[in-house]
Formats: sequence, C-alpha cells, structure tokens
Amino acid sequence: MLTGPRGVGKTFVCTELAAEARARDLDVAGILTGQSGPGPDSPREVVDLRTGQTRLFAARISLDNAPLRGDADHSSVSKGQQALGGLGGDSEQHSLTPGWEYAPKVFEWANGVLSRATPCDLLIVDEVGPLELLGDYGWTKALQLLREGDFGAALVVCRPSLLDELQSNLGGPPARLFEIDPKESYALPGIILKEMFG
Repeated sequence: MLTGPRGVGKTFVCTELAAEARARDLDVAGILTGQSGPGPDSPREVVDLRTGQTRLFAARISLDNAPLRGDADHSSVSKGQQALGGLGGDSEQHSLTPGWEYAPKVFEWANGVLSRATPCDLLIVDEVGPLELLGDYGWTKALQLLREGDFGAALVVCRPSLLDELQSNLGGPPARLFEIDPKESYALPGIILKEMFG
C-alpha cells in the first residue's frame, strides 16, 4: 500500500514504478489517475497502464454554485465539467466525494480495464478511496483483483484515513505500507521495486 497526503506525489511514484518495472521487462497493468492539466483543481484522467489509453475521469465542481443534478445549470460549472458532458452521478457518490463529478461510464470503462489486467507481474491501482471502500462504487473490480492475487506483486494507493478499511477489505496478512516522504519520493519507486522483485 502507498499512502501520503494529497499532492505529495503518489501518482508520480506509481508512474515511475511502472516505468522502472517495464525497463526490467515486467508486465505492468492496472490504472493510474492524475491531473489532465496544471493546478490542483484541474480535471482528472484515468490511464490504462497496459495500453496507455486515457479517459477523462472527474472534474471539480463549486459546491457553492453548482447543484448536484443532471439538469444542472451549466453556466455555473467549469470547462472541466462541461468536458464531462454535464453533471452526473448520484447523491450517495457526491456525499462520499463532495466537490467532484465523474465522467459518464468512466467507472464501467476502468473496471473493464481492470478485468483484463491480470494475470500480470505488477498490478498498480491508483487509487482505492471512499467510493470503493465505503460506497461500492468506483474501481470495484480492483478490490476483487487484489483479493484474488493473480499477479506477482501489487501496489495500491490509499489515503491515510482509509488504510485500515482497505486492509480489512483485503483480509489476509497485513500489507507492506510505504508512506511518501516528499524529500525521498524520487528514490521510492526503486525501493518498492527492489522489495517486490529483488
């Protein structure tokens, strides 16, 4: 498990780990989420690590201005939400991740990616969060794959507040935890890879 506060570089570590693993001719699969532009509020995208295909994933909404309904007034949402085709999701998703709207069918697409991810040498899931652990939404296939273990090693990103919930969901022996220190994030992918594969 890989954890750390928002903006500390979890996706960077996953990206570099995938590149270093491929350089060792390892089969890398899974999903990676990241920003589609500069700034912390830019829309998010999700990447299929095996094929490189990318989909727009989510965009920030203004909780002060934008209603959380499909018939929302689009003048109050950003270009990011307009690129998503309007506001989507349901009220339970919004209560778990307030301030975010999700692209139509992005979870269906990503779960399809995950269903084809194993077997592989290295499975990366960036990230498992409140949707998956508290709401049975999101990358639900990821939890199943992590429990099945049809991979050489796996790295799953999870925010600190949900680590216990993730470990409980996965069962089995405690997972090795890597917490990012911003001063050492450049060295961490190599450290993780060495621990996983020697």
